[in-house]
Amino acid sequence: MAKCSLCKQEGHRKSSCLVAQAQAQGEFSITLEPEVIEKLDRLAQLCVEVATGLGKGHVEAHYQQALYMELQDAGIKYVAEEAMPIMYKGRALGGTCSTRLDVMLHNFLPFIFELKAEGNRIKSKHHWQLVRYMDYKKVPYGAVVNFNQSEKDPLEIHFIVSHEGEYWLYDPDSLTGRKLIDFSLVAPVHQVQTEVEAEDGESTQEE
Repeated sequence: MAKCSLCKQEGHRKSSCLVAQAQAQGEFSITLEPEVIEKLDRLAQLCVEVATGLGKGHVEAHYQQALYMELQDAGIKYVAEEAMPIMYKGRALGGTCSTRLDVMLHNFLPFIFELKAEGNRIKSKHHWQLVRYMDYKKVPYGAVVNFNQSEKDPLEIHFIVSHEGEYWLYDPDSLTGRKLIDFSLVAPVHQVQTEVEAEDGESTQEE
């Protein structure tokens, strides 16, 4: 019987492997403890409860207060609006350069909520906002939650996990993640400039 060279499972080849298809789309299997997966699902359920209980038409602070109530009822300890300095090379930036975490759990699971109530979908800038919080607090799990205010879009919950030194946008249903690529992993600025200059030279020659 055929055995996939990638996942080592019998009955199919690499060309029909779901793992290979996920990797082709930049998604990779991420193994989390079953207990962690169950707790992520539980936290998602609390957000669903808030969304259905309040409905649309509220500002972020209203959903945040309702989530506090759900956490309290579930016996989950949390810290709200914790101040966080913005660090650069080991030093806090001056002036008004600081921010606040919306909700950080202190038991149940090391986890940070970043809450939104916008009319647009969650964007990559929101992922990076949460990543910076997670990195500073050394918390491996978090979620950007958007209580979407558009007429057609539903509640959005984007989980982010720290796995093997990288941050991943994690899908609990497929147990896969897409790596979030930071500036440190892209081409150096001088390389980008060289490529732009080369393209400009080609354009001049064509003219």
